[in-house]
Formats: sequence, C-alpha cells, structure tokens
Amino acid sequence: MKIQVRGHNGLFRDKSTNAILNANDKEYQDYIDAKNQKLSEKQELDNLKKELGEIKDLLYKLLKEQS
Repeated sequence: MKIQVRGHNGLFRDKSTNAILNANDKEYQDYIDAKNQKLSEKQELDNLKKELGEIKDLLYKLLKEQS
C-alpha cells in the first residue's frame, strides 16, 4: 500500500518498507540521464589528466636527453 507524501506530487511512502518512492517516470529518467552525464564527464576528465601526465613525462625525457 502506498501513501502519498504531503506537498510532493509523485512521491509515495511504501507502508510495508517505509521507503519513499518516486512514481514520476520523467523525473527518474532525468535523474538517470544527469547521473550518466556526470559519470561521462568524470571519465573524460580522468582521461585528460592521464594524457597530460603522459605528455609531461615525455617532455621531461626530452629535456633530459638534450642536456
């Protein structure tokens, strides 16, 4: 059995588990999309950091060879 949360359309409390449930599919999909976007941005940033580290290593090696 579900009980609607006062003041929040689309939110319900499950009486047996006492959990708050979101019955709004669009809000849930928007949340999943935003989460996936953040994950993608984090992975891209991590890749850029790794590549920058590799470039720095190569520059150090080049400078070492020239001196």
